[in-house]
Order: sequence, then C-alpha cells, then structure tokens
Amino acid sequence: MAELLQQAELDAGTDAARRERFPAGAAIAFSDLEDAGGETALDRLRDAEPVSWLPALGGWLVTGHGQAREALSPRAATTVAAEQNLVRASLGRMMLTSDADEHSRMRAPFERPFRMREATELFGAAIAETAAGLTGAIAPAGECELGADFAAPFAIAMAGRILGLSLGDAGRIDAFYDAFAGAMSYDGNPEPQRLADAARAELDAILHAELGRCRSTPDASVTSQVAKDPGAGLTDPEIAAQLRVIMFGAIETIQGAVMNTTLLLLRNPAALAAALADRAVLASAVDEALRMIPPVAFMERWTRAPLEIGGVAIGPGEFVGVSVIAANRDPAVFADPLRFNVARGNARHALSFSFGEHHCVGAHLARLETVTAVGQLLAALPGAELIEVDEPSGFAFRRPQRLRLAWAA
Repeated sequence: MAELLQQAELDAGTDAARRERFPAGAAIAFSDLEDAGGETALDRLRDAEPVSWLPALGGWLVTGHGQAREALSPRAATTVAAEQNLVRASLGRMMLTSDADEHSRMRAPFERPFRMREATELFGAAIAETAAGLTGAIAPAGECELGADFAAPFAIAMAGRILGLSLGDAGRIDAFYDAFAGAMSYDGNPEPQRLADAARAELDAILHAELGRCRSTPDASVTSQVAKDPGAGLTDPEIAAQLRVIMFGAIETIQGAVMNTTLLLLRNPAALAAALADRAVLASAVDEALRMIPPVAFMERWTRAPLEIGGVAIGPGEFVGVSVIAANRDPAVFADPLRFNVARGNARHALSFSFGEHHCVGAHLARLETVTAVGQLLAALPGAELIEVDEPSGFAFRRPQRLRLAWAA
C-alpha cells in the first residue's frame, strides 16, 4: 500500500501573505460552502479569484470550471491519498481515496457492469419496477416527504438490487450514509467522525455476511461476480470497502439527484410539461439539474509536488478543494448559468461526476435511475406541487433536507 501524503503545515507569515493576496477568498466563511444561499458568494469568488486561498478551509479553493478540470486531471500533480482526506477517514481506503495502480486494481473488477449498455440491460427493468412500486404506494396519500417516502427508499432498494445485497431496513442504511456524509466536513468537530466510525463498523458486519452468502448461494449480482472471481485480486475487506463507496454513490447521490431534479422541474412548469412529454427532454432536465445542484458539491485533492493551477503557484503537500457548485455555474462555459435550461447543449460538461481517473464509475447508471424515477414519480402524481422546501444545502453533498409535495389523490 502506498504511503499516505501528510498535509504541509503553514506558518503564520505565509498565511497572512496569502490572505492579503487573495482578499476575496479571505472573506469567505465556511457557511458559504455549506448553507443554502452560499452559492452567490462562491460566484463572486470565482469571478474575482477562480483559484484562491481560503483560511476557512486551511487550503486552496478552485471555483473556475477550467481550473477545476486542471486540478482533477490525471496529469496534475495532485492526489487523494492523503492522511487528512475526510472521505478516507469516513469511508475507508478504497478506489475513491487511492491513486494510479492501486486505484485501478480496486476499481477494475467493478467497472464492466456499470457501462451504459450493461447497466441498461442488467438493471433497466428493475429500476422501472422499483420506481413503479414506490409511486404506487404513495400516490393514494395525496402528499409525501419526497426524501423519506420515495427518494431514499428508491436509492437504497436499487443499491441492494444492483449489488445483490440484502440491505434490510431502509431507514437504518440511510442513517449509516447520513453519518458518513456528516463526517466529510472541515469544521473541526470530532463527533461526526465518531458517528461515521460506528456506522462503518456496523455496515461492515452486514457486508461481510453478504459476501459469505454470495459465495454459498451465488447470483448474477455485481457482488457475487467479484466475490467468486479469483482474478479480481481483492481481499474481503477490500471488496467491502469498494461496496461501501459504491453504495454511497448509489444512495446519497441518487437520493440527491432525484430530489434536486424534482425540485427544479416543479419550479419550472414549462420544463416539466416538456419533460413529461418527451423522455429525451427529461434526460436533458436531469443533466441540467445535476449541473445546477450537484449532489456531490465538493471534491478534495492534495499536491504531491509544486504545481500551478490557473496561474497560481501552489506548494507541495497542500490541500486543494474544488467547489463543484461554482465550477458548474461558470459563465465562461455555461451561458446564463443560473437559469434552469433543459435545452442546454453542454450540461454534461459539468463536473458533477468528477473528471479524470476518479470520474464516477456509476455515472451512466445514476442518470438512468434518476430519469426513470423522476419520470415515473411525476407522471403518477399529476398536479404535484411544492408545499414545503428546505433549500438545497450541504458542504460535501447537497440536496434539500426536506421537500414536501402535495397532489390530488
């Protein structure tokens, strides 16, 4: 296993000099990265200092789209394999917190089932069936809280079906991933990490039992294929670690994508009508929603060696954060970026699924799940209206914490 990089310690004089050089970044509070409404502060920062020093993070923040691609590129001298990586601290050592050969070794056994054709053939019918079952259950009620009643159960059920895992109680699994997400925040509070450690231990016990079941009673699931494949070259703890992060993507980000897309469509009636009439428009609406409210809102890297991003020189061992929200709203790439435009031709240029070697392995499947779920949901709830909305928020992961709908039952 490659040795983890240790983040460089910064002396007070260097910090003071950077605050003076990057006044817009020095004025950013951590709440601007986390709270609803902070997007406008990030827009101002991007316009003034697309690569800036942020004392609130103790590191650099990249908000420009082109500069973010530079930071995430495999050609950049950046790494995720750092001791201070909070994704690693929360979810463990796995493909998302490893680089180069180690990353490829962990990711390769899981790649094939998530390609576009394979994902559609293997999971398309199950996605439609799961969404139909949930919409049928909530339709007679006349109202719902979208996250708890539809988006989370859908995401958890599909994660179980795709990976071939008997995940059991949806609320329990959702609580695990709330704990993991809560620990991915640079606010200095140790309690979220303690909760994430406890959740990981409990989830690991479930996953190791499932690996045993897959070997004794194999099926066609992704987990069975990897567990039974001697060529995969992964130990059981390594397989469980990859399942943790794949499940995280399949649960937290799908729940966010479904909620964010539904919110934006219900706020834009013309786009909603067009999306319900044409699945291609609906697919474009999902891409546009992923751009405007990315479920994964922040990505982290560390510099292995001195490098330059957007003309700014950064030393070795330094923290570099990427604001996906700000990069996805960069007017240099996306015309009129604050408008929800389902006819936008380049929405997929957004960085919502990252860029480079850590581009989301399940991106095709995530789009398929979101298009199917949102389409079936809104078709089954004619006249649905927003009756209570917590505006999307969150540092690492962004979605409404509460989104209540009502319709004529």
